[in-house]
Amino acid sequence: MQLNASTDVAGTFSYSPAAGAKLEVGVQTLSVTFTPQDKTRYAASTITRKLTVNKAHPGVRWDVPAAVLQGSVLTAAQITPAPTVLYGVQGSFDAASYVTADGKPLSAATTATPGSAVVMATFVPKDTAHYTTSVASTTLTIKPLSSAAVIDFGDAKQTIKGFGGSAAWYYNKLADDRLNVLFGTGLPDSLGLSIMRLRIAPAEWNAATKTADTTQWTAELVNGAGAQARGALVFASPWSPPASMKIVNKERPNPLYSGRLNPTMYAAYAQYLNAYVRYAATRNVNLYAVSVQNEPDWDPKDYESCLWNADELKTFIGEQGATAVAGTTAKLMAPESLGYVPTATDALMADAKAANNLGIIGGHLYGAQPDYASSAAKLGKELWMTEHFLDSVNKSSSKTAWQTSIDDAIALAKEIHDGMTVAQYNAYVHWWLVNSNDSTPTGLITSAGKPTYFGLGMKHFSYFIRPGYVRYDTTALPQKGVRVSAYGTPAGSAPGKAVVVLVNENATDVTLTTSITPAGRTLTSLTPYRTTATATFEKQAAIGVSGNMFSISLPAKSITTLVD
Repeated sequence: MQLNASTDVAGTFSYSPAAGAKLEVGVQTLSVTFTPQDKTRYAASTITRKLTVNKAHPGVRWDVPAAVLQGSVLTAAQITPAPTVLYGVQGSFDAASYVTADGKPLSAATTATPGSAVVMATFVPKDTAHYTTSVASTTLTIKPLSSAAVIDFGDAKQTIKGFGGSAAWYYNKLADDRLNVLFGTGLPDSLGLSIMRLRIAPAEWNAATKTADTTQWTAELVNGAGAQARGALVFASPWSPPASMKIVNKERPNPLYSGRLNPTMYAAYAQYLNAYVRYAATRNVNLYAVSVQNEPDWDPKDYESCLWNADELKTFIGEQGATAVAGTTAKLMAPESLGYVPTATDALMADAKAANNLGIIGGHLYGAQPDYASSAAKLGKELWMTEHFLDSVNKSSSKTAWQTSIDDAIALAKEIHDGMTVAQYNAYVHWWLVNSNDSTPTGLITSAGKPTYFGLGMKHFSYFIRPGYVRYDTTALPQKGVRVSAYGTPAGSAPGKAVVVLVNENATDVTLTTSITPAGRTLTSLTPYRTTATATFEKQAAIGVSGNMFSISLPAKSITTLVD
């Protein structure tokens, strides 16, 4: 992608440094010499270009640590497990760098109130010439003295936009019964989803008339209209700009595979995105958001893609971001990186023009875990997880077919829980809505319209937690293998609805006693809906709430949603 000189004259290119060289950090000089085949009529030619090589960003992770008791005098050493760095990069986490999300050092004040706190720590590499520092984040649970868990409806966190999935490459109209299962709440199998993600198919662009071949867009927008008619938000992501706008990768069989957006086409691409948003409105899809690029840091060999680095994203969004959504209500989304890496996000947030033009920070979780995007949160940007799927625990190299199970539901529920409590996402969007192949399931429902266990894990959040609800503080991990998160209508709204999601990944039953700070809500009972290996979203007998406390038995390997 760097060594991409071209000419219309027959001949050969010779590069220095050659392909495969690993360049040092800094601004490096590349040169290419062209030797013509016809040396009688053409002379050899040499040109140079500058290439900036940035430091690598170490991958880090921090598994959710064990709860600490309210009032503990907290130090970094007391938080276990500790954060870790990936891929063998040498260095250490600076004990003095441990802070809460608002930048305060760890102290007794951190544990004074039961609930949870986002904690961050900075990894300092030994090789600072080639690696940057990196920040890991997690949720620290503070257990109350009086009970196993606490829910505080007076401590509001992020507003929830919803839960959903992708209809990318769905060229056929989804049947009404399938849409009702996905986006409705009236059928026994309904998931109650509230977001659909669409693909912006690469359409030919007429630079003179500033119009696109909209026939490429119509098929997928039909499904967006169906979801929006059922109350869902719809957003769209391009996997590739039109080939005419790209510097193509000539090693790929298709110009839509790989390549980069030509900088001379930045203005045209912004007009192209704007044309899509406007055309979608004529097809009854008022887009909530449009993305600049799906996975700009991923270079697959066999499907549409386009590479962008952080500087390219910053320049395009800063200079052309306003044009991309001009005259519409759509928000601009970026960077939708493969693993929600902070490099591009931090660069965009550090640039005033780019940050001003962005409404949503989106990203995926392939090879990553939910992490707090502090630079975006500080600027009040919405944080969306816009694509991920988990391989079933029943998948193996020796099998050609398998089915999902309760372990898959728990895995997805854990990821959504961590996304809501650690990363503080406003939205969580799964990959495909419907299995592309029921023998190797990755969707939320089967081709027959029945929820997979992935869909059931999602349903425990999506069915009752509606757009506009707020997440409230809880003791997120009151004991090993048990996760608690709470949601509800905003303070002061009527009626004051409450939703609590409990995940027990343990192989044994757990009894959980929970105290509630009602903050103006009157809770006298909660109705459980439960999924286990033998039950799917089964309604249980209501449990009583007395003195703002309740106790519930959570079966082994189960997900329970409580609603008032």
